[in-house]
This record gives sequence, C-alpha cells and structure tokens, in this order.
Amino acid sequence: MKKVITAGLSFAMAASMLAGCSSKPAENSDSGDKRVLKFDSFSGGNGEKVFTKLAEAFEKANPDVDVQLRFEKELPDVLNKENAKGEYSDVVYYNLGQPSGYTETQLNTHEVLDISDVVEEVGMDENYANSSIVQYYGDGKSYLMPLKTTPAGFFYNTELVGEGKKYDLPTTWEEFWALGDQAKQDGISLFTYPTNGYFDNTLNALLKETGGEELLSNVLNYDKDAWNTDGAKQTIDILTKLVSPDYLYSDTVSNANAKDGFTMNQQAVIDGKALFMPNGDWVVNEMADTTPEDYHWGLLPLPALEKDGERFVGSMTEQVWIPAQAKNVDDAKAFLKLSILKKALRSWLKVETLFQQILCLIRLQLWKMDIQKNSSQYMIMLLQL
Repeated sequence: MKKVITAGLSFAMAASMLAGCSSKPAENSDSGDKRVLKFDSFSGGNGEKVFTKLAEAFEKANPDVDVQLRFEKELPDVLNKENAKGEYSDVVYYNLGQPSGYTETQLNTHEVLDISDVVEEVGMDENYANSSIVQYYGDGKSYLMPLKTTPAGFFYNTELVGEGKKYDLPTTWEEFWALGDQAKQDGISLFTYPTNGYFDNTLNALLKETGGEELLSNVLNYDKDAWNTDGAKQTIDILTKLVSPDYLYSDTVSNANAKDGFTMNQQAVIDGKALFMPNGDWVVNEMADTTPEDYHWGLLPLPALEKDGERFVGSMTEQVWIPAQAKNVDDAKAFLKLSILKKALRSWLKVETLFQQILCLIRLQLWKMDIQKNSSQYMIMLLQL
C-alpha cells in the first residue's frame, strides 16, 4: 500500500503513480575534468523539460559539474542491473507506490542516504518535513525530498462540461449520477479510469468525505473494524456504482489491461466518449500529442454527499532521493537544494524549476475555501505552459 500523509483537514497526500512514455538518455559522455552528477528519472507524463532546465541552471551555477540526465520507462530494471554491478546514480527521481516497489526496497535495505541536513537547510514546511514520506522510518531523519505536489481529482473536457456547455458541472453525487443518465442517452459514458492504481486518491478523498478524518485514519492504519462502518460501506457503494456497466466506458477494462492501454482510456475523455476520469496533472503533457489545440482540461473535486456539503481532492507528492552509495554526494545534495531554494521565484508550473512547498500549501488553503474555482485556476495555469 502506498505510504500516505494528510495535509490540513482536506487532503490525503499519497506517493504518486505515474505512467508514460520512454526516452533514451545520453550517458557515459566524456566529462573531461568536470565532476559528473548522474541524475536518473522515470520517464513519465511530467516530461523531461523541467529537469533539463534544472540541470542547465545547476551547471551554470557550478561550471565544474557535468549533469548527466537519463530518463527510462523501465527505470527499476535498469538501476537494479547497475546496482548489481556496484554502479549507482547520484540522484534518483522515482516515487513511492510504484508497481516495482523499487524505492521502498532501497529504503527497506537502507540504501537511501540521510538528507536531513538538506531538508533543514532549505527550510521545508513542517507538514512535509515531519511527514511519513520524508521521514520514512519514523526515526526523525529525512530520506526523501518531495519535489512536486499534484492534485488528483476527476479530469474532464471543459468544452463539454461546465457553465454554458452541453452538460452542467455536477456538485453532488446525485447530480453526478443524473449527468451519467443524461449523457448515456447521447451515447457518452459518465466515467472511465486509465488503469489499475488510479483509484487511490479517489478512495482517500471519498473516505474523508463519507467518514471524516477518523475513518480515513483508521483505514490507513489497518483498523480491523474500519470497513464495517457506515462511511466505509457508503464509499464502497459509490465506487461500485462508478464502475458499473451503467456508467463505465465499455472499453475501459480491456484497455486498462492492454500494453499502454491507459492512453486509450485517457483518449476516450479527450474524444468525448467518457466525461470523467481520475488522474493527475501529468495527463496534460502525457496526452499532448493527441489533444486538439482548442481542448481544455478541467479538474473536478469529488461531488458532495449533499447540497453544499464538503468536497475533497486527493493530492500526491513525488519524491527524489540520493542512493547511499552515490559517488558524488556533495553535488547531489546541492542539486536538491537548488530545486527547492528557487521556490521564492518559480514553480513547476513555470517549467523553470521543480514545484516548491510554500506555493503548494498556499494553493491547498485556497482550494479549501473555493475548491472548484481554484481547481479551475490551477488547470488554466497549467495549460499556459
């Protein structure tokens, strides 16, 4: 199960699950007299541009360092083979909660470096610094650096759903199901999902909605009676209805089980065959090649149980870390510091450096006050890249 923390009263923060395309790196280049900093990343929907920009900024500030970027779709397989030969990256961008469990394995075998000095120096917000993700072992030491926080609600086509559009945007589950019945008459499904693993944040947010912080906490801590509560049963009923034949896009399951079939389910939303799907903001870049220029993504918080009821959006962190056997630890730590210390000037959304914690927390507070309005503003900012 993915390690999860909560931020404030409204968000379940989980290690994210990414899916995306691959790219081959330029590696083993001749760096001359320069120190080499090897940065290895999963090749996913976030793309490579932000890391290229970050590497350029680091090399400009440190002209005696050669940052060698590598992006691999099957990153765990590549790194396991190299690790077996005694070869290690200096920095790894690969999240908790992936099917391979690579990061968890490295942590559980104590192959991840203590970066408490970096976390302390950058002044990370305590909500992050003291979380069970950063302090994985619960020993007061930091091992993972959260670089980006991603909202993960229901993504949809704002040209099809919204004020003045063909379909009204639902605010309650009752309105959500009614929309599904309406769209079905037009041959459009209410819901799809990319592939297995995309319900984690939906589940967390829904548990918070149906049973409050107590139910969410009990489920995450494996309380034996948690799933026997009314809130848990209501959660199961809603999820069951979401994936029932009445509302689920008919090709969802077959696509989800095909190689790279998740993109076909995501394309179904773009093509107007399904209205909503759970996802993260990486879908914008991931599907850019097949998305029409006049298409605009929207982000819907979970509908409320009743009119004017509370609504929630799950939010995920993505982590970077340093292998314990990295050869260039000093530059690796400096690289992490640079990605965070530019936080007062830029964010991930500007594609200049990586997402920073202060802006994230401010945005979460805004979402609590007007969640749909600020979710929409987030998507508008993202689409301006």
